Amino acid sequence: MIRRGRADDLHAIGRVFLAARDEMAYLPRIPEEHRSQIATLITRGRDEVWVADEDGQVVAFADLRDDWLAHIYVHPSRQGRGLGTDLIEHAKRRRPDGFRFWVFQNNAGARRFYERHGCRVVKLTDGADNMEHEPDALYEWPATPRVS
Repeated sequence: MIRRGRADDLHAIGRVFLAARDEMAYLPRIPEEHRSQIATLITRGRDEVWVADEDGQVVAFADLRDDWLAHIYVHPSRQGRGLGTDLIEHAKRRRPDGFRFWVFQNNAGARRFYERHGCRVVKLTDGADNMEHEPDALYEWPATPRVS
């Protein structure tokens, strides 16, 4: 079930983010001193945080702000079960005029996922402007043309 994230989901959102992020061997590990507050840091000031809830447990989340998909993460133990698809389709319904988002270029699985869901690369960078200094790709999901 996809539902709006609540304040009491922050710890679980942080667990999902850290588990998924720890799988990305090309990125530096998030320092221990930041790990307990990571969900607060990544969701601060966000318009909408949506979670995939399975039997009362948050197993994935998407974070929307204006016309940006700031984050979408699925716990590694739950990947490949359609949760990412549920979240990206939910984001499309919430942002019918389209949205943009960044993906690390080395995240080939995520890039294939987004491209399967109709997203396209707008720009590739060398990573100089992100805090990880990892080459990234700006993607967009364009709005579905409206029939008049």
